[in-house]
Amino acid sequence: MQQIKAFVLRHFEFVVVVVLVAATAFSVLLTVNKLAFLNFFYVPTLVAAYFLGKRQGVLVAVVAVLMVGIYAVINPEVFRPSTSELPQLSLLLWGAFVVLTAHVVGTLYETKTHAVEDLRQAYQGILAILAKFIDAVDSYTQEHSMRVSELAATIAENMGLADDDIEDVRVAGLLHDIGKLDISLEVLHKASALDDSEWAQVRTHPTKGTVLLAPVGGLLRDVLPLVECHHEYYDGTGYLGKRGDEIPLGARILSVADSYDAMVCDRPYRTGRTPTEALKEVERCSGTQFDPDVVEAFRAIMRLRLEHA
Repeated sequence: MQQIKAFVLRHFEFVVVVVLVAATAFSVLLTVNKLAFLNFFYVPTLVAAYFLGKRQGVLVAVVAVLMVGIYAVINPEVFRPSTSELPQLSLLLWGAFVVLTAHVVGTLYETKTHAVEDLRQAYQGILAILAKFIDAVDSYTQEHSMRVSELAATIAENMGLADDDIEDVRVAGLLHDIGKLDISLEVLHKASALDDSEWAQVRTHPTKGTVLLAPVGGLLRDVLPLVECHHEYYDGTGYLGKRGDEIPLGARILSVADSYDAMVCDRPYRTGRTPTEALKEVERCSGTQFDPDVVEAFRAIMRLRLEHA
C-alpha cells in the first residue's frame, strides 16, 4: 500500500491524466449521443499538455483517437450523426483537432516553462551574487552564506521536505545575514570579542534582514520568516523568544547549519573547531538550542561526510 501511495505521489500528474482518460472513455461508452461526448476527451488532453508537456499531450491525444477509432471500427453505427452518412469524416476532423490542440497547448506550455526557467536561473544568479556581497561585509566569514545554504538545503532534503520548501531553505541560507548590511562595519570587523552593546546591534540583524527583504515579496514571501527566526532557540531563549513549533521548520534547519558553520570558522579571537568537535556541540545542544529532529538529520549527513573525508 505504501509503495502504491509513493508511486502516486511521484507521478501524480500522470496518474491524473490516466484516470481522466479512463473516466472519459467510460462516460462515452455509457452515453447515447457518443459523437457529442467525444469532446470530453479534450479534458485529459489539455491536462496532459499543460502538466506533462507537448510530447505527452500529443501522445494522450493519439491514444484517445486510437481508442475511439478502434471502437468505431467495431461499432460503426454508434458514431453516425443524424445529418451525415460519413461518420468517418466527423471522427477524422475530431481526432485532428484533438491532436492539434494538444500540440498547441503543449508548445505554449513549454515556451512558458523555458521562460520561467530562464528567470529562475537569473534569480538564482542574483541571489548568489548578493550572498557574496553579504559575506564580503564580514571579512572573517567569506563564503559563509553559500556554505550555510548548501548544508541547510541538504538537511531539508534529508528530512523529506517538499521541493518548494527545500528551495525556500536554500534561499534563506543565502540571505540570512543580509541584515548585517545595516550594522556598523566597526562592529562586524572588530578583532576581539564584542561587548554587550555591540552584541545588541548584531542581534538586530534578523529583523533588519526581514525589513530589507519585505518589499521584494513574491518569491521571497516564504523566505522572510526563515530569515527572521534563524537565531531562535528551540527552548525559547533565542533573539525573539519563540520556541518549538512556533519557529518555522526551515528556520530551525537554518539555525543548525548557521551555527555549525560559525563554529568551524576561524575568528580573530578564537580558532575554529574541527567538524567532529562542532558536531558534538550541536548534539549537546539538541533539545535546547536546536530541534532534535533537525539534529538527527544533521548527524546523519555529517557522519557520511566525516567517513568520506
